[in-house]
Amino acid sequence: MGWIDALVLGLLQGLTEFLPISSSGHLVLAQEALGVHEPGAALEIAVHVGTLLSVLVYYRRDIIDIARDVVCRGPAARLGWMVVAGTIPAVLVGLFLKDDIERALDSPRFAAAGLLVTGTFLLLTRLARRRPSEPGFAYAIIVGCAQSVAILPGISRSGSTIGTGLLLGDDPVRAARFSFLLSIPAILGAAVLMFADGGMSGGPPAGMLIVAGAVSFASGLASIAFLIKLLGRGGLAWFGPYCLLVGAVAWYVLR
Repeated sequence: MGWIDALVLGLLQGLTEFLPISSSGHLVLAQEALGVHEPGAALEIAVHVGTLLSVLVYYRRDIIDIARDVVCRGPAARLGWMVVAGTIPAVLVGLFLKDDIERALDSPRFAAAGLLVTGTFLLLTRLARRRPSEPGFAYAIIVGCAQSVAILPGISRSGSTIGTGLLLGDDPVRAARFSFLLSIPAILGAAVLMFADGGMSGGPPAGMLIVAGAVSFASGLASIAFLIKLLGRGGLAWFGPYCLLVGAVAWYVLR
């Protein structure tokens, strides 16, 4: 794997982790196109840490409020416990279906099919209607179940979680905030598992890892800001046709 491959994978991870177009699906297809079938745990950890830092920076005020209020029993503590509750389904899926998920992650055609499912779901979010109610723990669990499905390649994590929030009647920006806060333990958990499986040995040079992580961080920060602005102008359905097109082309080419 060369520098260009690392830069492309870092850019894709940053852009697609938060845009509702599936980072896992795009990375599987990109690795197939580049001929990089084993980028190595070190690179995957680097780009995941980059996207983790981007969401930590963008939502730093919310994270500080949650941390403070959990200790002081303030109002933001409720949001923090909702994130904990929403994380449980993905943890259970990861523990009991780990081997099946790993096999799916190696299948480009599975990723293509997942993108078709994602595109269809994003178009269905046009049916969403807002309801003037405050999301509770039932909301967190349902959105968390949507996140657990997005462990599969081609199924967008942000698309699934934000889209589910919209269909439950939540405000788009608030649904996005909960989705991205929910991504923190998910991304951190993925990085820890990759480190446990492959560690940092035998990977690309340290400079390549730093550059790939930095590209992932910058593109992740930009994609969060872009999506938040776009949510106020029509929601997630804008990305539906793109996912359907990429999924259909990939399915045809990989047959």
